[in-house]
Amino acid sequence: MRNKLLKEKRMRGYFIEAAKQILKGEGIDSMSVRNIADHAGYSYATLYNYFKDVADVINECIKDFSEECQEYVASKTKGLPDGYEKLRAIIHSYINYFLEYPSVFDVFYLEKINKIEKKKDTSELIVYLLENLCSNQWKYLIDNGYISSQNANKAISFLRFQIPGLLILHINRGYPDSQKEFLNLVDNQLEKIIRLDTPQPKAISLEEKILRFIFDDKYLSNQYYFFIHYTREKSSADSILETGFKYIESFHNSAEQIINDKLDFVYKHNLYKPYGSYIVVIGISKSIFEKYANLVRERKMNIYVENILCDIPPEYDDEAEEYRYTLPTQYVKGYINHISGEFFSNKHFNPDYDTPNFLANLNQ
Repeated sequence: MRNKLLKEKRMRGYFIEAAKQILKGEGIDSMSVRNIADHAGYSYATLYNYFKDVADVINECIKDFSEECQEYVASKTKGLPDGYEKLRAIIHSYINYFLEYPSVFDVFYLEKINKIEKKKDTSELIVYLLENLCSNQWKYLIDNGYISSQNANKAISFLRFQIPGLLILHINRGYPDSQKEFLNLVDNQLEKIIRLDTPQPKAISLEEKILRFIFDDKYLSNQYYFFIHYTREKSSADSILETGFKYIESFHNSAEQIINDKLDFVYKHNLYKPYGSYIVVIGISKSIFEKYANLVRERKMNIYVENILCDIPPEYDDEAEEYRYTLPTQYVKGYINHISGEFFSNKHFNPDYDTPNFLANLNQ
C-alpha cells in the first residue's frame, strides 16, 4: 500500500511539473492532456489514472505556483526589518514574480476555473495570497501604532483588487510602457491607500515600571532571586539602603519573592501595599544562594540559608525573644514609592556579593 501511494505521488508530480513548464513557457493555450503527457514522457491515457482532466492538473499547478510565489517573496525580502518598507518590498516581490512569469498570472487571474472541482478553495487561495504574504507586516504596523486596525483592513481590501488590476493593465495592455514606470505607479497607489500614522508611545503602568526597575537587562530573572518588602516610612527605606535589611528569625516572614510576571506582581502588590508606600527591593544571585544551600544540606544544618548571608553576627531581640539578622546592603537594589512613582537606586547593589564572613557563619 505504501509503495502504491509513493508511486502515485511520484507520477502526479511528473505530470504537475510538466504542466507547470508548459504554463511558464508556452502559456495556457498549450495546455492539453496530450501535451502534458508528452512533456512528462508518458501516454495521455496514463494521465487519466491520476487526474480527472486538464482542469484538475491546473488546480494542482495553482497550488504549486502559490508555494513557489511565497518562496520567491521570502527570498527577496529576507533580513528586512519589519515595517512599511518590508510590506512594500513584499508587494513588489509579489508583483515581480508575476512579471517574471506572466503566463502564471494569466492562470491565476484570467483563466476561468468553473471546471475545477474545488473552485472555491482555489479562488480563495489566489485572492488571499498577497494578503497572507503581508499578514505579519500588517500586524506589526497595527501593534506598533502606525495604522489603525480599521484603516489597515480598508487598505487590505483595496489592495486585494488594485494590485491584480494594475498587473492586468501592465502585462496584457502594456500600460505603463516600462517596468520602472509601472512600479512607480504601484508605489504612488500604495502611498494613497496605506495611510500611516505617527505611532504614539504606549502608556507604561507603574507596575510595569517597577518590574523593569527590578528585572533589568543586567540582572536576569533566571540568574537572580528578587524579593520585595513594604515599609511605611522613607527613613526606614533609607536606613535599609545604608545599613542592610534587618529581619527577625526568618527572612521570608518579612519579604516576598517575586518573578518577572506582571499578573504575579500586581496580585502581590495589591496584597501587601497596605503595609506601606515604599517597596524595598532585595536581590540575591542564585549561584550564591545555591552555594550556601548545598553547604547547609551537606552539613545537615537546621538553618535558613539567608541567615548565613550576613556580614555581622545576629543580635538577640529581647522584645521578640528571637535573633535579628541583617542582610548586607549589597543585596538591596533600592526602593520605590508606589504612591509618587519615585525610584531610588542603591549604588552599592551587588547581588553576587560573597565574603568569608558567610563561611564563618556556617562554622558558628
